Amino acid sequence: MKRLLAKSYDREKHGYSPPDYALLTQHSRDVANACDALAIAVGRIALHNAGLDLAEFERFRLTLRANGWIQDLGKASSHFQQMVSGDQQIRQLVRHETISGMLMLLDERFRKWLSPLSETILASVWGAMGHHRKFDESTSPEQTTALTVHVAHEDFSQILADMGASLELSAPPQFERDLVLARDGRETCDLQAREAIRDLQDDFIDREAEFADEGERRMLALVKAFGIAADVAASAVAAKGRWARDYSLTDYVAESLSIGLKPTDLSRLINKWAWDRSDCKGASCDGNLLPPKFVVRDFQKEVAESISFLTLAQAGCGSGKSLAAYMWAREWCQKLEQDGRGNFRLYFCLPTTGTTTEHFKDYALESGIDASLTHSRSGVDLKAMAETAPQEEASEDDADMAQAARAALNAERDKIESLALWSTPLVVSTADTVLGLMSNSRRAIYSLPAIMSGAIVFDEIHAFDDQMFGHLLVFLKNFPRLPVLLMTASLPEERRHAIAGVRPDLNVVCGPQGFETLERYLFDNIATDEQVWRAIEDCIAQNGKVLWVRNRVEWANKAYTDCRARFANVPADVYHSRFRYKDRSVRHRRVIDNFKPDKKRAAILVATQVAEMSLDLSTDLLITDIAPIPSLIQRLGRLNRRSTPDAPQPAKLALIRALPQGESNIELPYEKADLDKAKDWLDKLVKCGRALSQRDLSEAFVEFSEAKEYDITTAEERAVFFSGLWRTRPGMTRAEGYTVSVILEKDLESCNERDARGQPKRDWLREHEVSILFKEAVMKWERTGTMRVAPSAMVAYDYDEQTHEGTGARWRTN
Repeated sequence: MKRLLAKSYDREKHGYSPPDYALLTQHSRDVANACDALAIAVGRIALHNAGLDLAEFERFRLTLRANGWIQDLGKASSHFQQMVSGDQQIRQLVRHETISGMLMLLDERFRKWLSPLSETILASVWGAMGHHRKFDESTSPEQTTALTVHVAHEDFSQILADMGASLELSAPPQFERDLVLARDGRETCDLQAREAIRDLQDDFIDREAEFADEGERRMLALVKAFGIAADVAASAVAAKGRWARDYSLTDYVAESLSIGLKPTDLSRLINKWAWDRSDCKGASCDGNLLPPKFVVRDFQKEVAESISFLTLAQAGCGSGKSLAAYMWAREWCQKLEQDGRGNFRLYFCLPTTGTTTEHFKDYALESGIDASLTHSRSGVDLKAMAETAPQEEASEDDADMAQAARAALNAERDKIESLALWSTPLVVSTADTVLGLMSNSRRAIYSLPAIMSGAIVFDEIHAFDDQMFGHLLVFLKNFPRLPVLLMTASLPEERRHAIAGVRPDLNVVCGPQGFETLERYLFDNIATDEQVWRAIEDCIAQNGKVLWVRNRVEWANKAYTDCRARFANVPADVYHSRFRYKDRSVRHRRVIDNFKPDKKRAAILVATQVAEMSLDLSTDLLITDIAPIPSLIQRLGRLNRRSTPDAPQPAKLALIRALPQGESNIELPYEKADLDKAKDWLDKLVKCGRALSQRDLSEAFVEFSEAKEYDITTAEERAVFFSGLWRTRPGMTRAEGYTVSVILEKDLESCNERDARGQPKRDWLREHEVSILFKEAVMKWERTGTMRVAPSAMVAYDYDEQTHEGTGARWRTN
């Protein structure tokens, strides 16, 4: 073994002379350099955002740099070297990062050498051991042969020498022979893996008390995440340069993270949006000015001028929240620029891919700013990634090499796409891109250096499930000086109290009075079938737009089929999640086009809950199943949406329907108690005997809100980014749902977009994934990538590629 490897490489091209990036010596230098560069580029900003004293910067920088040096020392093991040298069958006795921790904390020679770092070494080691998110109480050695750690190898000695110089330590320990590591004492060895891991785990539990202070926990989490991000950057940039003389990690990090927005960039975005919607015919568009007669509302000014690090904009439909958000971002950009920050970036986060795509098209796509739509972006400059080996990204349960290779491919693409965000100043994304950090999501951790560099907007926070809302609370609590804007149409009191509980500096800005008190809705509770069909006929006769919202896909398909039969000459669509993503995108665009106000013809849309957020449209008649109060408020937000105080329209009819009878668990996906409360809320509103406003809905909602205390303790336990300490495993960003994404068997058979391994490319998978109701049978299906393949005999798919008609996926009944 002439050289120790950190990465696999193209042996046909390089033979037995590996390029620099693949060598353990060079990779260790690269990771340590990337750690130091990240600390310099955004370390102070991150500490500031986390509410930590900037006097802690040098401690943070030293801890992070030591973390970078320690991460890959365990790659000097014989098992790891076999794996990156092409042995597809080898299973490591212990993962390399665990070996690194063993060496640093259990070998007396290393402990003595590292003693000058006694105040920081534990955080460095914990961060290093977790950099693949695979260490906690469940970690144990594999049932395999003993391994040798090549500590006597000259490459290992060189790494220790470089590490000592970097950390200003004395001469490192010298080893006359390698160390042998076996599973237990039945084999001759220097270290018994099972006992050593247990000793470390027990010691780590005992030392958790050293991190009882919130500041220490935040510092540890930042060290761990920045260390993981540094490793990714080192792999990507070095692979692109191949030889150390051709690249500089310091330059890459500094240049990527120095890119930012200017206040003038955001002004152009705001002005272009306003000009695109202006009726100033014949006037030339001046991107430096708002169009004539365009009025910035007082509500938007108040949001923009909020000086609190946390602002909540609570306003109904049509109030201009999105534009207010960009005005708010412009003000923060100006403030931070005056403070010497030139790398301001904005993350605009929404709850679903549908809302994210629509916002990206409406605001960012043609703004002239380098913007990224992160839930679908795939191509970036860093095409080449130096991968360790498929086994490194496989879970402990993935014995199948094909599955391990797919896991490696997914990890590689996460890295590529996340690194692209380091140089992207405006990111429109789902909330998972940021809040996934709380669950140790790969992409969020890789993106953290960029996330720390700007401001964040979380829109439609009422739509977050309990899991994600809990992550939001913990994120807000632990980054108290990161500028954040929350936006919602309505918010349960317990959630508002919970936000104020973790952030007393919360500044609430309410929507404009005129919009809130404008009479928009006429209620009829509870509507019969006869009333529904008569109302649809009357609306169509006036070329009106009809929206019918059902709680379940099968109910929506049935209503759609009935509408097609009764109103054959009226454009009608059904919209829900059971379409392939590419088909759903086509359907989405057609629905939006049919409901444009300049289309002076009738249209019908039957939809599920996706209409609550994913569709920016205004309807003249709303029919909806009974649902929880927040859901009904959201559905009502699609009714008479274009009415404004300046151009009021007559109140429009909303028909609320009881659930169909005769089925089991009829309330699903909701709870019976929430539906009973909604019935009482509706009764109160109907008794008003007049047209109703958004304020009427909100005030009645407050009366039915129990304002119970939100369980912040459970939320903090789930946010493993902070609560894990020495434990590092991925958690969950969203609560488990009733559906699962699959690939249809017929689609897979006809797939002609495959990678070098013969697997469908990731973009193809994204386009063809479809959601179906979860059943136990799914777990027995074969997989492609990370998704199950739905057999044609069990799942039917109704969609015509030519006419774009169809009702999507359903389970077969035979």
